Amino acid sequence: MSKTDYQTAFLRLETIANALEEGNLPLEESLILYEEGNTLANELRIMLKSAEQKLVILELGEDSVD
Repeated sequence: MSKTDYQTAFLRLETIANALEEGNLPLEESLILYEEGNTLANELRIMLKSAEQKLVILELGEDSVD
């Protein structure tokens, strides 16, 4: 999957979760969706971690201005 924005990835993950929760998919399709969802969840974690690091850097910069 190419780089995607957080909102798009989150919405796709939500769609996958809903489809899997319904439980009416064939096993093969469920496994494919599960793998895609797992990949998306990892990408979202990385995006959040990156955003957290940027916030810390910004906060540190603001502290040095005071």
